[in-house]
Amino acid sequence: MLLIVMYKSQTWRVRPGEPFTFGRAPACCAVLPTLDQGVSRHAGSFRYHQGSWWLHNDSSSAVLRVLGDRGFRADLPPGLQLPLQQWHAKVTVTGVLDIYTLRLRLPGLDDAPDPAEQAPAAAVTEGAVTSTHYRAPLTGSDRLVLAARFEAYLNWQHTGPPAPASAKDTAERIGWPAHTVAKRCENIRDRYARLGVPGLRGPRALEQLALLLVSTGELTAADLRLLPAQTPPG
Repeated sequence: MLLIVMYKSQTWRVRPGEPFTFGRAPACCAVLPTLDQGVSRHAGSFRYHQGSWWLHNDSSSAVLRVLGDRGFRADLPPGLQLPLQQWHAKVTVTGVLDIYTLRLRLPGLDDAPDPAEQAPAAAVTEGAVTSTHYRAPLTGSDRLVLAARFEAYLNWQHTGPPAPASAKDTAERIGWPAHTVAKRCENIRDRYARLGVPGLRGPRALEQLALLLVSTGELTAADLRLLPAQTPPG
């Protein structure tokens, strides 16, 4: 089963029997910033065994965070491993200077065609390799309200389980009326529901929307830059 790994502008197509490593060490396949001492020299690896690709935490001290396309989220402690069972996922490595994200795709778990096997094929960038099923273009104001409402999902320093902010708190964060925030989020949710995305009705609809947008890379930590600076307490 093919594994596609993306880091920044680089893309690797990894076959079973070819372990893929990442960390600060120059010998790693994906070399993370060498100046960030918070990143392990050998942070982790992807290895194929027991019929699946597995993520291994090869660090002696750092935790790897995994977010899958169906809302799966896990912290992987040093020395442990877990199988990659969803077609699209992200692995984040937290350093002192920044947080580094590797995007993963397992085309064998998706009924969409592999972009590299389509001809003619345009160059595929990291940002373009997301869900081929559920894409509803977002405007700048969409991103602003979503970044404020789903800030806890985008900020990896957030402690505890993430949850959407209320319409009132979101409105105060960006200076919108609360009813406008609620209607805009409802409109975005309806766009995805019309595309056939499950779970966007009922009491957990906003949580499911947040997980969809974050796990597919449609909404990223870069969108937090749209938010106004917060006034320090006191």
